Amino acid sequence: MNYNKSYQKYLKKMVYKNLPNQNFNTKKDFYKYFFIIPVYNEYPIVLKTLDSINKQKNKLLNDTLVVLIINNKENTDLEIINNNDKSYKTIKDKEYFYECITLDYYSKKNSLPGSQSGVGIARKIGMDFILKYAKKNSLIFSVDADTIIAKNYLSIIVDAYHQEHFQACTINFKHLKSKDSIINKGIQIYEKALYHMAGKIKESGSPYGYVSMGSAIGCTVEAYIAIGGMCQKDAAEDFYFMQSLAKFTNIYTIKDFLVYPSSRSEQRVHLGTGYRMKQFKKNQTFENLFFNDNSYKSIKQLILLIEKNYNQSYEILNKELNEYFDHNICNFLYIHRLNNIWDKINQNAKSKKQFMLFFHQWFDALKIMQFLKTIN
Repeated sequence: MNYNKSYQKYLKKMVYKNLPNQNFNTKKDFYKYFFIIPVYNEYPIVLKTLDSINKQKNKLLNDTLVVLIINNKENTDLEIINNNDKSYKTIKDKEYFYECITLDYYSKKNSLPGSQSGVGIARKIGMDFILKYAKKNSLIFSVDADTIIAKNYLSIIVDAYHQEHFQACTINFKHLKSKDSIINKGIQIYEKALYHMAGKIKESGSPYGYVSMGSAIGCTVEAYIAIGGMCQKDAAEDFYFMQSLAKFTNIYTIKDFLVYPSSRSEQRVHLGTGYRMKQFKKNQTFENLFFNDNSYKSIKQLILLIEKNYNQSYEILNKELNEYFDHNICNFLYIHRLNNIWDKINQNAKSKKQFMLFFHQWFDALKIMQFLKTIN
């Protein structure tokens, strides 16, 4: 990858068009570490998030820039706008061991249009904004405004980065305790299910065996540019972002528990932890989180069968598919048109390794979830 060429292409075609153009008078021209924090109606809890960042090693904080995207869409309730204004003004007056920039995307003249609002846009604004302060090996960390990070967060991740040279990572997390006993019960079940699912998918041989949590992911600037930036969705943006990263590079898992998100049951989007907790509080159960072991075994068997049929015709593959799998699975592959991409990935692959890479780009995290829901 030619980084400079990709960088210029990104700035020309993919960067968010309405980034602030004022001079923020930063102490440095470039930073090694960036925290990107969307803020929507998060006063005063966002102050705890910033305090937890402030407890990192000073040596690392000297190379850190924190960017808060305080945002709401046009015609938002005045109560939320006032809350955002309180966050903006309070943080502007505070001093930390790191540099902190607050971006105003909440006030009347700067609020986001309805078609361009949501956490995905906010993350993209922050990540695109820091590009002018970054080098290709700078690290971008996505953190939410209701999340606490461990005091050794930066030191552990930076050490792992220097040892493993990863381009993208997920970070183990454990939700903060809630005063609500039902929420506490739900969050334990939810976390266990997420980690179980990720572990089973990884065991199957798929590269998508990780947990996508917007407050517990990171990547290099080079990787961010390579995949075309943050997904502009108002929900599940972290899922699609990590899927794109997994198609570009291996996802490294920081096994230490360094991130502590909120357990709140607020429903701000139609997916995510808040939505899941509200669902559990109402129904005492979750939908589409639990799949039987045979479903995961089918993923593994499919991947092995695909690898075995490298350089074979689709006719031969299809015969074996019908021998090994039931109608449900064969029908899924037919509906999703595996036959349409089979010859193409065989012809373009220069090796079995590259062939499997192409297959996994097709049989991605979204298709795996669709597969699990179909055959469970």
